[in-house]
Amino acid sequence: MNQDFFDFVSIQLQRDAKDALYVQLYSALQELIVSGQLTCGYLLPPVRKLAAFLQVNPGTVAGAYKLLEQNGYIFSRAGSGSYVAEITGSTGEECIAAVPEPEIETFTRLERVLPDNCIDFSTVMPPPDLLPIDDFKNIIIEVLDRDKGNAFSYQDSQGFKPLREAISSYLKEQGIKAQADNVQIISGAQQGIDIIAKALLNFGDYVFTENPTYPGAIAAFRSRGAKIVEINMESDGMDIQELESKIRSFRPKLIYVMANIQNPTGYSYSLAKRNRLIGLARRYHAMILEDDYISELDVSDMPLVPLKALDRDQRVIYLKSFSKIFMPGLRLAFLLMPPQLVSKVLTVKHHSDISTSGLTQRAFDLYLRKGIWQKHIAAVRRIYLERYQIILAAIGQFLPPAVICHRPMGGLTCWLMLPAGVSAAKVVQEAEKAGVLLTPGTAFFPRQAPDKYLRLSFAVTCSEEILQGVKVLGRVIEAELGEI
Repeated sequence: MNQDFFDFVSIQLQRDAKDALYVQLYSALQELIVSGQLTCGYLLPPVRKLAAFLQVNPGTVAGAYKLLEQNGYIFSRAGSGSYVAEITGSTGEECIAAVPEPEIETFTRLERVLPDNCIDFSTVMPPPDLLPIDDFKNIIIEVLDRDKGNAFSYQDSQGFKPLREAISSYLKEQGIKAQADNVQIISGAQQGIDIIAKALLNFGDYVFTENPTYPGAIAAFRSRGAKIVEINMESDGMDIQELESKIRSFRPKLIYVMANIQNPTGYSYSLAKRNRLIGLARRYHAMILEDDYISELDVSDMPLVPLKALDRDQRVIYLKSFSKIFMPGLRLAFLLMPPQLVSKVLTVKHHSDISTSGLTQRAFDLYLRKGIWQKHIAAVRRIYLERYQIILAAIGQFLPPAVICHRPMGGLTCWLMLPAGVSAAKVVQEAEKAGVLLTPGTAFFPRQAPDKYLRLSFAVTCSEEILQGVKVLGRVIEAELGEI
């Protein structure tokens, strides 16, 4: 027998079994890792070689590896291979494996086949009728008339310079000191998180995240073999006492936060906690990645400026996406970086996809300069403010009093905590039978996800659908309460 595969001789895949082959292989490899037969840092066989040994399609092995990486059992290094990650629960909590994380797939897959006449509280992307098609069409025509074939050429990897200058001017209006030379144009916020993870993190580095937090960030940090330490959220930001205690113990290299309208809770950080967070990062030499995905929809009386506006010693990396309230398919976002990171981030971006679409960048540059973006935001704010008010009123009217919903500071979603004994997974299942789609909260927790949270999005639901959908949800929860 080939010595390279000695550790895998116990794997027996059954083609006639109920589970798919890649799921069987995932479970077998998971068991080898958890039992310690495959230890931290172990280099797994290349996909094709293991597929040949097991006599399966390479896609089976690739699928199993992907699932292992999503759940934090392995991490990959470009050009090097896949390695077993550390799963010792070093944060003081048991680092349990999730089931194959269907929740993440539910709201991140690009195409969804929705049941007819359903009420969709799961989608967070804007509906087609809210997209500024006519304005953008005119902008595209103007760019093509002006730049002709140059509009389709490769841009500088850092981004179209006029757009970087326009973004810098836009940021200064938000209270952020910005220079075009420190702006990196990227293809969506997820790429931005991935780029920062690759630029800053090595295997075994600690990363602090909010708890709960964005699943895409969890996946990006795990893919680098980082150790995720979660800090519980309070209504005004991270639990600072917990943060201070853990930052002394673990000395993280990176802290990932959403200071304005956090996803999924909708909380925003108080000014005191913003200052304390930056102070702790400075004291313990950590960088902060601030993900600002929807601050334009802040409905509070006195919206706070981004965390980056308080940054005095170049410790905050600011990530901004335009997807949620512009055109998701354009995949346009940017990073505002400390000067010392510009070169490193640019190198990682170039290795990722050379450059972001030149036509998109040129068009959005005009979109900003002409003030059309600001007019679009004002129009969208009016629409979503009405839906925000309606869904909060409906929650108060139709859901049982034992359901807790902290008023979000804006955005497109509400975060619900169900009464003790009521399973969020069961509620999601029963609501879908009644034609209402929900997002369970389990996907937003790095580990030990509690089965008691729901995220309701009003991004694509009109007023009548909101009222009808919340009524249905109320009946489902009441029925579950009746079975306790």
